[in-house]
Amino acid sequence: MKLRQTAPWPIPPEAQASRQSKAGYHQVKYDWQTENWHYEARWHERVPGAKLISRPSWHLERVRPGKGYGPAAAPRIAQTLVGKSWLPTRQVRYWARRYNDGVATEREVQLLRLAHPAPKTDHDD
Repeated sequence: MKLRQTAPWPIPPEAQASRQSKAGYHQVKYDWQTENWHYEARWHERVPGAKLISRPSWHLERVRPGKGYGPAAAPRIAQTLVGKSWLPTRQVRYWARRYNDGVATEREVQLLRLAHPAPKTDHDD
């Protein structure tokens, strides 16, 4: 099974893949654009020293660029897929800071786990 097929959501064939070596683990990013959104799906191996997500996982974010002037002015929007809902990325990062500080609620921990699903296997279909 190809890596992109293990994602919990479809990654289009035209998505650009890039591989990165991080501190002690590998990551693969897929980038694509659809309907004014820029999507970035990331898969990474187990991250050494990670406390909460201690297995390979996926993560999906999207950004709609803002426009700062004129009648069509609009703010930049950044969202992270958490389970089946798109939530503000800044909120997800806030929960991660709270987790690292040891003050996250059980619900925040649950949502952080939902934002980092495990890869699908052949048996998940």
